[in-house]
Amino acid sequence: MIKSLFKQKLFWGGFVGILLAVFIFTFAFMGSTVNPTLKEMPLAVVVQDEGVPLPNGQQINFGRILKDQIKQSENQSADWTFLNSRDEAVEAMNEKKYYATIVLPSDLSQNIFSLLKENPKKAEVEVLINEGMSLTGANLAGQITNGILSNLNQKVQQNLYEQVGTQQKTLSIDQSKLLAQPVHVTTEKLNKIASHTANGNAPALFTQILWLTTFISSMIIFTIIKKLGSGKWNFTSIVSQLLAGLIFVTTICSLVFWLTNGVLNVSIPNGGEMFLLLLFMGIMFFFIQSGLLNWLGYAAAPLFVLLFFFSMPILTLPPELLPDVTKVWLYSWVPFRFSVEVFRNSLFFEGNTVANGIRIVGYTGLAGLTLMLSAMLKPKKKGEKQQSVIEG
Repeated sequence: MIKSLFKQKLFWGGFVGILLAVFIFTFAFMGSTVNPTLKEMPLAVVVQDEGVPLPNGQQINFGRILKDQIKQSENQSADWTFLNSRDEAVEAMNEKKYYATIVLPSDLSQNIFSLLKENPKKAEVEVLINEGMSLTGANLAGQITNGILSNLNQKVQQNLYEQVGTQQKTLSIDQSKLLAQPVHVTTEKLNKIASHTANGNAPALFTQILWLTTFISSMIIFTIIKKLGSGKWNFTSIVSQLLAGLIFVTTICSLVFWLTNGVLNVSIPNGGEMFLLLLFMGIMFFFIQSGLLNWLGYAAAPLFVLLFFFSMPILTLPPELLPDVTKVWLYSWVPFRFSVEVFRNSLFFEGNTVANGIRIVGYTGLAGLTLMLSAMLKPKKKGEKQQSVIEG
């Protein structure tokens, strides 16, 4: 029995197959995410500080000091942009251009030096965190901005102690406490991630559900049409495939929406918009899958599965954490990425930038529909021609 087992071709074929599967799935699930390194995260700074004159006639501007500090930094994890106003920063963050913005007010230096006077004013710096872009990215952006402002606090504290020594002043207990943390940092979250959204991963989950369910639907419908039509594609079979797909996709999207919104209480700000987006994405996915199935047959199925496994692990990470190879060869074109962006915009950004992702997925889906229709022009195989002669 043992000897016969090891003589079986199926045993060795299966053994090689499972080794190949381990190789593929290890790279799919861990290749791009095992050692994420942050590179060039887009962050912004608004410097409005007007500075303050010192008793010796010189002028000091802590906003300019921070700006110079950032410019001279060789840290490649952040890509800083200097903006003119808070409103400009908020608008840009609503368009998903920056993960965070540091806002230095016009009276920053003035309020800092008021800490040495009898009636000190609180010196405040504001940090805006764009949580909706990515919870992971927002947390990383918060760590970077905190580090920058911690260094600023140390420089401010050192400068104030030098001024105390120069002016030979005696500090009160309250002033000493204020100098321990001279710059107060307030944080405001923009485009907040609501509860019941899987920590902001709901867009990726919606995409996964739609791709897998439409893939199964596409395979079922393709199999039935192929069986009824003896593998030949004509106008009637294509129309039947489209009608069946619309029925499947509409039912899938309706059920997904009801389960997530009505049963699981996923936080969906605009239910009507979300349902239409689910329906649109589902139909586009069906077009893509069916177009390739009509031309490649069942050989297209492994491509869909591999694309899914390689893409899903990277969609919950900020692109700034991905290796360059992954960003160029996978993230830049994969349709899932644009689907996630569309759902993210609807859930967290009030649909501000939905149009761009819809356009790209729409063009991809249109290409899939074209492939579906062009299957009528596909040349018949030799076996199919013989079958046609016999039937004739």
